[in-house]
Amino acid sequence: MDRALINLIRLTACLLFAAGAQTLAAQTAYDSAVRPATASSPTPLPPVAEPQPAQTVRFQRRPVQVGDRAQQEVTVGLQLSSRFTQSGQIANESQSTLRREQRRRIEVTGVEGDRIQTATIKFDHSRNQSPENPDPETLTVQVVEGKTYLAERRGEAMLVTDEAGVIPPLDEYKLVADVAENLGKPNPLANLLLERPIAVGQRILVPREAAASVLGLREQVGTVKRFELRLERLEPTPAVPSAAAEPVGDIAVFAATIETLPNESTPLELTLTGMVAVEVSSCRTVAAEFRGPVQMSTIERTRADIYQFSAAGDLTVSIRSQYDCVAPKSAARIPLSLRR
Repeated sequence: MDRALINLIRLTACLLFAAGAQTLAAQTAYDSAVRPATASSPTPLPPVAEPQPAQTVRFQRRPVQVGDRAQQEVTVGLQLSSRFTQSGQIANESQSTLRREQRRRIEVTGVEGDRIQTATIKFDHSRNQSPENPDPETLTVQVVEGKTYLAERRGEAMLVTDEAGVIPPLDEYKLVADVAENLGKPNPLANLLLERPIAVGQRILVPREAAASVLGLREQVGTVKRFELRLERLEPTPAVPSAAAEPVGDIAVFAATIETLPNESTPLELTLTGMVAVEVSSCRTVAAEFRGPVQMSTIERTRADIYQFSAAGDLTVSIRSQYDCVAPKSAARIPLSLRR
């Protein structure tokens, strides 16, 4: 029972370090709004105003440069209820809490072509609360807090060392490697957004293959059933004076829905809704908020008995990034309406 619970917590915790990447090779499906038909009426109708054309935005790509910096704040919370039964009888029920908080700074130190080759990663704050901790009721300092690491992309592999160039212990290495995993890889979300202009109200259905990469969902998190984005609005950033602001906003805010299904690798199922805010001039994500239910159920049959483990809970994920770039006027600030 404890092992099953811990496995579930580990699976959902991988959302903390979202966004991997592979080259997008599928097309995006678009939906446009359709006006419903109306029945005729003998009563004269008032004049109908001509519909205004939807506001559209054209996303752009910004090449990465040595000296670009990003500060990211990540919070993941999971409230979980679990039940263990043996031969149909409840053997144990429990409530668990998982919480992870991390604030990290990433600086690009080397570029090859249009991709990051090397970078430094400093963890200003890194805490977690888990049933695996000695005190499962409190946030515990993780081994990476206060430390700086060097990350280098070597083909498909990511090499991580400490400031002295020494490979850190395995527990440290895994924490840093999860954060550095997408460095130097293409951004599949950018490839989607750059295809064509997108109108406010337009829906984007992300192909399953690309969705797993965009979200950083590993195989053990299940099969992506649906990943949908809908452009809600365009907002200027506070850093841009109102008189000089572009007619379209600097930040595109999408409503988002994510659904995954169990597969052979994992019984975990997620249904998350929230928002994703993307910088128009670079396709970089400046904020993402998700919340929704998670559940799983496993059955183990032996010659002597049948054991079943089930768990359900509520998962919240918050990722916020702020960029400080070499080129002038390229710094992205989170709009006031997206701040906590």
